[in-house]
Amino acid sequence: MTTSSTFGHPRWGLQFHWWAVDPSGQVGLFYSAFGPVPTAANTHVAAMDGATGQARARHPEWFDWICHEDSEECPQTHCPITLDRGPYLFTWDEETDDRYTRFGIPKEPLLASESPEWLARAASLIETDFLFERAARVDLGYPAGQELLSGSDPH
Repeated sequence: MTTSSTFGHPRWGLQFHWWAVDPSGQVGLFYSAFGPVPTAANTHVAAMDGATGQARARHPEWFDWICHEDSEECPQTHCPITLDRGPYLFTWDEETDDRYTRFGIPKEPLLASESPEWLARAASLIETDFLFERAARVDLGYPAGQELLSGSDPH
């Protein structure tokens, strides 16, 4: 993958988690080792890392999920999982289409307004104009020099 100098990542090649909130206040957790991250995530690495560390300690199931499908047909980065309560989960997919793919769907979505301050603060740094529940894919681009985070559902 060739990455534009416009795209940034605070620890290229190492897992970095960033948080966002959608218009309904639902929280999304994004996994990226090689994909671009929004400017606000790069600017506020300490806030993202702090929220990730505290969330991992309190909710390991958001991070330590297991793919129950046949690993040959369902690589772990695409294996759909269901959480009882939590954020929507997205991971960078550099192998097939260079975008974030939703793989975790909560039965009860986590709302920023009901989250601890440390998590709500990190998530509110990146506000989307699309709903996570309707976005199976998320693209990060820079048309006309402006950052654009967009969601789509291929179905």
